Amino acid sequence: MSNRARRAATKALRSTLGFGAAKVASNDRLMRVVYDLVNEANFTGLSEHEEMLSDSVRVDAYHRGIARHVRPGDVVLDLGTGSGLLAFMASRAGARKVYAIEHSDFIDVAREVARLNRFTNIEFIQTNSREFLPPEPIDVVLHEQMGDELFNENLLENVLDLRDRALRPGGRVLPARFRLFLEPISMHEAMRVRRFWNIELPDDIDLGALESSVIAARFDTGRTEHLWARPGSVASTLAEPRPILEFDLGTLRGSQAIPTDYVIERTASRDAVVDGACVWFEAVFDDDIVLSTSPLSTNTSWGNRLFRLDLDVVEHQTLRLHLHMGQLVEPSTWSVEVL
Repeated sequence: MSNRARRAATKALRSTLGFGAAKVASNDRLMRVVYDLVNEANFTGLSEHEEMLSDSVRVDAYHRGIARHVRPGDVVLDLGTGSGLLAFMASRAGARKVYAIEHSDFIDVAREVARLNRFTNIEFIQTNSREFLPPEPIDVVLHEQMGDELFNENLLENVLDLRDRALRPGGRVLPARFRLFLEPISMHEAMRVRRFWNIELPDDIDLGALESSVIAARFDTGRTEHLWARPGSVASTLAEPRPILEFDLGTLRGSQAIPTDYVIERTASRDAVVDGACVWFEAVFDDDIVLSTSPLSTNTSWGNRLFRLDLDVVEHQTLRLHLHMGQLVEPSTWSVEVL
């Protein structure tokens, strides 16, 4: 979803459902159903697709990846076609046939674009991908099922289902390789929001004692707070970024093969304020074609969740974090703890 649109939808969903939403979020199967409904409802406006189509990082990576990996004569399945862009690129790359699957009414826009651009080898099918069985083996499953935190647009269930049911032996998933990052970061001073007791005020006004105050604790939700790193707000990572997880959708056995607990150790290269632990991912089409949502790269239509820390560290100090991903598809169930 745009930036992604699901953030607003999920917030509204939780606000409406209250306690019930927490129960839903604790169940993988229910969350997959919820996300099918949320995604269908929130990819139906031009504005969401305008943001994605204007994302030059996204569009360029897919254009280069499709041009390289879709071969003349291929049969391609575009999972979640949306505006139809990836299907159009596959057709231009020489695909013999493209099945463009979309469960929302926005497929009508894709059909109209195809008609106006005279694409004749694309079949648009409005259905949930898990209910579609193509009439012929598929050479390439093409998708853009990545949410802000990678897994939260049913990436694994949707793509692996089509891989196992529809892809011919030796067929390709594009993109298939992914890297997930969780890195301690420092923000630019002007964009930093410190914890209440770490804020420095004029006239010797001291808030430091509030860190252990019983009264302040009544109002403190910040220890588990998830923020969003605003574009351009992140100045640096604490150390050289390293993925906490790498996998290939061409060979992954299933979602159960993804661990849900990680320990991240980073040694500070300098004295720094660690504002939080930031999430991003890389989708790898080839070694030289990588779509990155890093907050230190060019801004994309994906956002960056920030687990708030606000720690002062010194050069050579090692920071150890524990990431627990309660439900892969629901990042509000993820938590980061300092060890």
